[in-house]
Amino acid sequence: MQNGMPIVEALERHMEIASLHVPGHKNGLLFPGKYREVLRYDLTEVSGLDDLHHPEGAIREAQQLLATCYDVDRSYMLVNGSTVGNLAMILGTCKRGDTVIVTRDCHKSVMHALDLAGVHAIYLATRKEPQTETANGVEARLLREALQIQPVRAVIFTYPSYYGFGFDLAACITICREFGALVLVDEAHGVHFKADTSLFPVSATRLGADVVVHSAHKTLPALTMGSYLHIPKWREELAEIPRYLQMLQSSSPSYLIMASLDYARHYVANYNKQDARAFQKMRADWLQWLRQNKLTVITPDDPLKLIVRKDGLSGFDLQKIFEGKNYYPELADANHILLTLPLIKEGMEFLAPQTLLDWEGVEFVTMTKQPTDAIPAITQIPASDEARPTCFERLENTIGKIAAEMVIPYPPGIPIILIGEKITAMHIEMLLSAKTNHYQGGEKLQEDKLKIFI
Repeated sequence: MQNGMPIVEALERHMEIASLHVPGHKNGLLFPGKYREVLRYDLTEVSGLDDLHHPEGAIREAQQLLATCYDVDRSYMLVNGSTVGNLAMILGTCKRGDTVIVTRDCHKSVMHALDLAGVHAIYLATRKEPQTETANGVEARLLREALQIQPVRAVIFTYPSYYGFGFDLAACITICREFGALVLVDEAHGVHFKADTSLFPVSATRLGADVVVHSAHKTLPALTMGSYLHIPKWREELAEIPRYLQMLQSSSPSYLIMASLDYARHYVANYNKQDARAFQKMRADWLQWLRQNKLTVITPDDPLKLIVRKDGLSGFDLQKIFEGKNYYPELADANHILLTLPLIKEGMEFLAPQTLLDWEGVEFVTMTKQPTDAIPAITQIPASDEARPTCFERLENTIGKIAAEMVIPYPPGIPIILIGEKITAMHIEMLLSAKTNHYQGGEKLQEDKLKIFI
């Protein structure tokens, strides 16, 4: 049932045609030789290749196989990343004036969707994972308290965390059902959970969520921007989601991305016990090498992720040492680096290094405790008023005022201050820390200024 790859096979059948259509590179003809092989597959909606926005052939078959793979009623291939999935699932279920609950560890795309939808948002402070002090889900008790404030249309969860930790999402979904709230899950980092249910955490698609978004490109062999949206149990109140997918995605979707999504589904659907053993052996080799280097390794719920730190070094310093040896981590924070291992199969190799890192000459220091975000447990933010005037103010003069822009350390893409949020001294500490590393938003943060509402 899961052996075919309809989109890949349809593209293969079009390899010998003469292109009298877009795209302009003409099957790679206008590119230097080494790029042509890939670009031969960069086609468009010609006869026999179907249409993402009205699928009747290969794409429809591929999406049906995808839904069967994840045991859901409907699945959609996304060519604009999980960002478009988050936008569509929120805009397709929430109307202007609705109230939604969202955890503070959500991706910026979720907050952008809430802004576009014009909803009233109740933000919940996240749990702190004790080993890393990173944001990780929400306490069921706090969720119940927030649901009692006023009627809520939907609750939006991030699961698992960027660092690979889970929380009791099943209990949270049960509470949402008591209050009649939809459950929308950004499971960007959990698309591979399907591979082996004894090895990886349980997906939100199996825990009772209404809509789940997956980043196939993060941990499966799909091209960047390739993602999925799943609706486990179809019903009419979710019927606007496909319409928003058509509105928000390109009318010229990439067949390279769609073909990679077709292959990624095939890859995970046919993952077997021998493959899982090969992955575990590879992971054990990397763990051994890391520990031989006197590094502290934290193993989260998702075995694809490894969190690494070294006493006396910040995560950013450790990142530079790794990159100096051509090992590029997923991200660095004040204390750790995060490594994302590949979901290899039997016969594949991803060898751990044979030589140890050289610590000679590395300056170790006593690490100071980073500021912790002592934010309220529940923060209510009304729908944004685009007509309200704004200005830039020196950071030290913004305490007690209302932020008019987000500042987002990237990765992981989780804002540390929200539009409409009252600014505290703790926010200022966090902003000063964030500006020393890579971030998005904060148009004049390098000048120690923040946009506020007047």
